Amino acid sequence: MSNDLISRSALMQSLRNNVLVDVTPNLEQAVEEQPVAYNLDKVVEQLEKAKYEDDLYPCNLAVEIEEAKSIVKSGGIE
Repeated sequence: MSNDLISRSALMQSLRNNVLVDVTPNLEQAVEEQPVAYNLDKVVEQLEKAKYEDDLYPCNLAVEIEEAKSIVKSGGIE
């Protein structure tokens, strides 16, 4: 199984629509308790913290590309 990002609500809806799966409160709770795989708000927050004023173009704000890639790849998860 890969580390794809999925929607918890879409997964639960798919399970509920499958007559072969009995969706119990325990199953719903187990799905709901899974840790966040990608936190967009945290990614944006980290990018905001990493930005700096560009010396060549003072009106522009920038983030080093390697740092930005690292933040995006981490998904905001520390």
